[in-house]
Amino acid sequence: MASDQVKVIGGAETFWLYSETNGYDLTHPPTPVGPKVYHRISLKTTDSWAVIDPKKTALVIIDLQNYFLSAALGRPSDSPGLKVVDQLLEHAIPACRKAGIPIVWLRWGLTQEDIEGMPPTILRGFGLDDNFDNERSPPGLGTDIGPIQLDDGSTVEGGRVLMRDQWNSEFYAPLASKAEDHDIRIYKNRLSGFWGGTGVEDALRSRGIRTLIFSGCNTDQCVATSLTDAVSKGWDCLLLRDGCATTSPKFAQDSVEFNMGGWGFLLDCKDLADGVDGMQRAAPGVHKDENGGV
Repeated sequence: MASDQVKVIGGAETFWLYSETNGYDLTHPPTPVGPKVYHRISLKTTDSWAVIDPKKTALVIIDLQNYFLSAALGRPSDSPGLKVVDQLLEHAIPACRKAGIPIVWLRWGLTQEDIEGMPPTILRGFGLDDNFDNERSPPGLGTDIGPIQLDDGSTVEGGRVLMRDQWNSEFYAPLASKAEDHDIRIYKNRLSGFWGGTGVEDALRSRGIRTLIFSGCNTDQCVATSLTDAVSKGWDCLLLRDGCATTSPKFAQDSVEFNMGGWGFLLDCKDLADGVDGMQRAAPGVHKDENGGV
């Protein structure tokens, strides 16, 4: 195929465009030969270029909650999750704000009904959590943690584990401070946020979102299950390699990254920021329609 020849990947309802010169176009124009989408971000991924439309894209941040990250619960100060927070704060979130890409704050937030109907295998998985640095057994889902002393010496009620409206289920404070009113906030009740009637699908479709950029923890668990469910339901998916982490052995992260070749695209947070900066520089010259409007 000639480098400038465009190939259509997909059917009449949903498709990508591909050329050797420009890589994969995920902007979903009305037709393969329809008007060009000018509001575009070209992203350098690990194996190709991927072009997205920020108006049809959302950043999904999964489970970066106090329960998983807070030192007040014995989480280590050098945990992989905190390194992810740093990358999101430095690169990914500012880039999305520049480009007008909304953020989906997707997190555990259970009701008592959820607890009653929870499969035993999930309850067992949380009951065997050994990351708390204390002498008592870590509490399972829905168990009251009790008072927690924070770094500043103040005390808060930790609340019931990963239930709604509890301190432990809030997003980690440095991230939570970056949330904005127009963002999408979704509670999930399984590993995958695209399971169990969470409302995330309706929220995304109502905004015309076709492309999802995934981040969070744990890579091989809640992030991967959410991403693969989203792929199966028709969303285009990208994974921020340094925007997600896991406490599983290294091969678990490696496996998810390897499989992105079949699930979508893999890139770093800085790649997203660089792509947005490129769009910003080009904006004055290319973001006008034939009538001079933006």
